[in-house]
Amino acid sequence: MKVYARHVGQALKLLDPGHEPPIPWHRVVSSTGAISSRGPGTSGAQRQREALEQEDVEVIVGRTGEMMKVDLRVVGWFPERVEVDLEVET
Repeated sequence: MKVYARHVGQALKLLDPGHEPPIPWHRVVSSTGAISSRGPGTSGAQRQREALEQEDVEVIVGRTGEMMKVDLRVVGWFPERVEVDLEVET
């Protein structure tokens, strides 16, 4: 499953900021609710925090100010599992 998360991350990384309709990239967090760091010297995590807070999502900030996360019990999306037929008709 981790490989799919990386695919999503790469797709969002390459997203054109002017894409229409806008893609809510800021709603993608880790499976623990953490906002992932974009690396030293980048502002992506802070921009994500600000975008989430604009939607009234509470972002919990760690004591050092570096670790940011959301409470998935409050804002998580947990759809019901469904059977999927992956067979392609030709």
